[in-house]
Amino acid sequence: MGMFDSIHFEGKEYQTKDTPEQALDTYEIRGDELWWRKTEHDWVEDEDAMFGGYLQETSHEWIFCENFDGLIRFYREDEDNGGYKNNAWIEYKALFMNGKIIKFERNQ
Repeated sequence: MGMFDSIHFEGKEYQTKDTPEQALDTYEIRGDELWWRKTEHDWVEDEDAMFGGYLQETSHEWIFCENFDGLIRFYREDEDNGGYKNNAWIEYKALFMNGKIIKFERNQ
């Protein structure tokens, strides 16, 4: 196990471990382009919080991933068909070059 990133595609949120960092980052596929949500955070001390505090987002911006080349597999529960309890998933594969999709398919 480990951390994963989120990808938003056609109004749905998917998980992936195929992005460069797997740091709970957020990506979005817009048309045929991959975008990354870069965020800045401050540490907020809070003795009632786990670890004595938490990260609070202070700003964000969307950045086109123009230097990304690679395959990203992303998936989510297929709730209409029983979800994880029924081992029902929706999964896609997208091959990118220079941040743009050059091949795309849905796994069956």
